[in-house]
Amino acid sequence: MKLATLRVLRQYMDDYMAKWPFSGTILVARKGELLFREAYGHASLEHDVPNRPETKFGIWSITKSFTALSVAMLAEEGKLKLDDELSRYIPELAAAPRITILQAMNHVSGLVNFTNMPEYNGGLNKKPVSKEETLRLLLSKPMDFEPGAQFAYNNTGYFLLGLVIEAASGMAFDAFIASRILQPLGLSRTGVNDGRSLIPDLASAYHASENGPIPMEFIEMSTVFSAGGMYSTIDDLHAWAQSFDTAKLVSRSTLEQAFAKEGAPYGLGWFLDEKHGRRRIHHGGAYRGFRTELHRYPDEETTIIVLTNYDFVPATKLADALSALVFGEESVVPEFPQPMP
Repeated sequence: MKLATLRVLRQYMDDYMAKWPFSGTILVARKGELLFREAYGHASLEHDVPNRPETKFGIWSITKSFTALSVAMLAEEGKLKLDDELSRYIPELAAAPRITILQAMNHVSGLVNFTNMPEYNGGLNKKPVSKEETLRLLLSKPMDFEPGAQFAYNNTGYFLLGLVIEAASGMAFDAFIASRILQPLGLSRTGVNDGRSLIPDLASAYHASENGPIPMEFIEMSTVFSAGGMYSTIDDLHAWAQSFDTAKLVSRSTLEQAFAKEGAPYGLGWFLDEKHGRRRIHHGGAYRGFRTELHRYPDEETTIIVLTNYDFVPATKLADALSALVFGEESVVPEFPQPMP
């Protein structure tokens, strides 16, 4: 079965590459076996450096799964409670509406999404901005809705959770992630990109133009922080996904809460739904230059990971197509559209 699945996946990607642009890495695993692990395209077009399975990519919002687990770890240690108000750890929020840590984790806080703000996309994402400045900007905006009233995916909540982690642990966010998650799991090629360090083997990010891929615009990574500032590889993300099967970092009961859908399609750092008639736990990341997908089908012990440094790749659809093939369903590479006359 493994060889047959490998052939099917490889043929699909050969057909895909013949029709569509793709640069990145892909991993497919099932029941403890690697079925597919391949790299395509270039980590650097300018320097003709090919992607390898070990190439690092910005994972953007998959960062939220690390942030959420960090909060859960601190809750288990009694350093915070999920029903605590954010203002207990971020005094600047004392005058804001009462929002709990859990509401921020579940995307029901009602806070304005800072990455959608004209001020942020108009220039604040290009220069270092202190957390105090970010908080002042957030507090100057009205709430989108009353906390708990509805679900709305929101980077602001996870930015604030990074500040909660720092306050409750007494450690910088990147140091907490490194010492409490990455080192215990052996995730040596994963980290937080603060924009102040060289990261060996990190792919360059590209955008589409009429002349082909061009370098992506500069983003000041310190402004992304705990909402999307991490990088990783397919192997490290696979190990990250497998860690939930062993409950190495938190208890089984905490993991059950993380993967429980209670009125919203989101648990603690993960989207929860069904695909191909199967239960799915997943997250993606999509911002300037990188697109990433990590899909887990826990009942089938199946993981699909797609990382790309082309921001025009439909990574979600590609991950869905690959998972369909693993489950024995048909998946045909769509035809590339013809140019308008």
